[in-house]
Amino acid sequence: MNRRRLLAGLAGLGVVGGGWAATGGWPDGPSGGETADEDATTAAFTVDTIDAPGSSAGTLSVPADRPTLVDFVSVGCEVCSDSMPALTAFHAEYGDRLRFLSLSTDPVGFSVEESSLREWWADHDGAWALGVDDQLSVANDLDVTSVPTAVVIDAEGRIRGRTSGRKSVDELESLVEPVG
Repeated sequence: MNRRRLLAGLAGLGVVGGGWAATGGWPDGPSGGETADEDATTAAFTVDTIDAPGSSAGTLSVPADRPTLVDFVSVGCEVCSDSMPALTAFHAEYGDRLRFLSLSTDPVGFSVEESSLREWWADHDGAWALGVDDQLSVANDLDVTSVPTAVVIDAEGRIRGRTSGRKSVDELESLVEPVG
């Protein structure tokens, strides 16, 4: 099982790296915990979601009726795994005020099976919508160049902040503070 997760992670990193190269490198926008201003870039997208704990198969659209925290993950990413306890605790506290969406950047159906993604999600206590961005279209639109990256999008579709790397509850609170 660990070998399979390692290979899936390497494949996911390769996909993210390819997306980074295709977009021309690092974005000029906010990153690393910076917060975007009121005139920030807008985002609108629809993703496929899978049947997993807290998630049902279907589609989910952003923006929504409330701010959305979009967290990009990969099953083979150790930092993604290490960030899940903070996300779970944050969801327990803010799940009624924010919509949560985790997006897998893994090539689901190719080197990563949906069942592996579902198992990873359950093993890490995910309890909110889990979507798939295996073509990295949303990641590219949001200038996401690495996993894990969290992006906050307000109800009007404006990108209000982002952070990359290991997350803490305090960092997540600071990230969503501008959207109330």
